[in-house]
Amino acid sequence: EELEASLFEVVGLLNCAASNITDDEERDELARMNLKAGIKASENAAFDTAKVYFKAGREALGPRGWEGDYSTMLDLCSDGANACFLTGDIDTMNELIDEVLSKDIDTKESYRVS
Repeated sequence: EELEASLFEVVGLLNCAASNITDDEERDELARMNLKAGIKASENAAFDTAKVYFKAGREALGPRGWEGDYSTMLDLCSDGANACFLTGDIDTMNELIDEVLSKDIDTKESYRVS
């Protein structure tokens, strides 16, 4: 509950130190926290801020994201594409959609992002 109240501050501080986090499990947790912060920002119509959190989450997972934490990566890309659309960042939206569609995923899940 305390974390929820200060989610943006905590995640912001962790993102500043992200380059020092080398443990995969900790990076996965950072990605999930960024996803949570991005969703919360989107719920408050702060879509530019949400984009920052969704991007930081994808960066935390890095190149192993799709294999390491598939569900979180899909959510980060899907919600990120939506935030990009709502802010007019069509190029990034299309990149995220293309990334998801390039993966061998269930058709139902691919509709979440397209």
